[in-house]
Amino acid sequence: MSGDIYQTREVRDLAWACFSPPLLHSESLADVDQNIANCALILTPARQQWLRDVDRQPEALHEHLSALHNNRLGLYFESLWHFFLQQDPQIDLLAHNLAVRTPQKTVGEFDCLYYCHLRQHHIHLELAVKYYLSHRDKTTTQCSSHWNEWLGPNNRDNLHRKIHHLTQHQIQLGEHPAAQTVLNQLGINDLRKEIEIKGYLFQSQTDPLPAPHAFNSKQTLSRWLDIDELEPFLVARRYSAYSILEKTHWLASAHSSPGYDEEIFAHALSQQLSNGFRTDSRPRLIAAFGADGRECERFFVTDRNWPSGSS
Repeated sequence: MSGDIYQTREVRDLAWACFSPPLLHSESLADVDQNIANCALILTPARQQWLRDVDRQPEALHEHLSALHNNRLGLYFESLWHFFLQQDPQIDLLAHNLAVRTPQKTVGEFDCLYYCHLRQHHIHLELAVKYYLSHRDKTTTQCSSHWNEWLGPNNRDNLHRKIHHLTQHQIQLGEHPAAQTVLNQLGINDLRKEIEIKGYLFQSQTDPLPAPHAFNSKQTLSRWLDIDELEPFLVARRYSAYSILEKTHWLASAHSSPGYDEEIFAHALSQQLSNGFRTDSRPRLIAAFGADGRECERFFVTDRNWPSGSS
């Protein structure tokens, strides 16, 4: 996973957020004439060196992140992107989280507006970090599963709903008359559109679905299982230790180090999860560690009633 080589967790998250393979091919998410693409800012040698420099002296990154007023994963993810876009010499970050309003309501918000000196274009970049678990509904023998068969851990969200909102609303904000005034004030009259979705898809252990349309083949499908399937799974894997990841640690690969929950051995993991599900039915994301303390695999464990029992 991207970011493994860095010693600082936040730098590993920074590398993963900005430079790991996207979850989906954005150009395949909407009509061709919408001209939506993935973010074109790749990991060049200069950016690799920048990440190494930040890893050696992470104080500026830590100060930047300290401005966050809550621990929502999406805000943390966006803030990592803001740091990169502010620091990169090829980029001018013109605005982020810029609201567009009419006298009656807020129309929407630009995640990021930036100017790329290499391409000599202004870009509207929408960002998302998402985690979806497969739940078969319509797919039978098709090569691709349906977007609505991939549910968020709390099951109130699904991949279809997120893609529709991104492609039909968020990335179209620049077309709104109220947005034109905002863009003109920034000197923007021609805006390219980018959507960058990072995250993971988790197949059911017992009923795996094929990947959905637009899934990036550079990604791998992870897995989820319910609590009753966990012990045979652990016996088969024989990893050294496990950790139940806090949500703010869901981005880059985990390292076995202070800051994560105390390491759990296989014989205790099932019991700890079973006890937790009695009062909180949310699926838990687990990191499995090898003997070297590096993450080998991550997987969700749900209670036996998911998705009907989750909220």
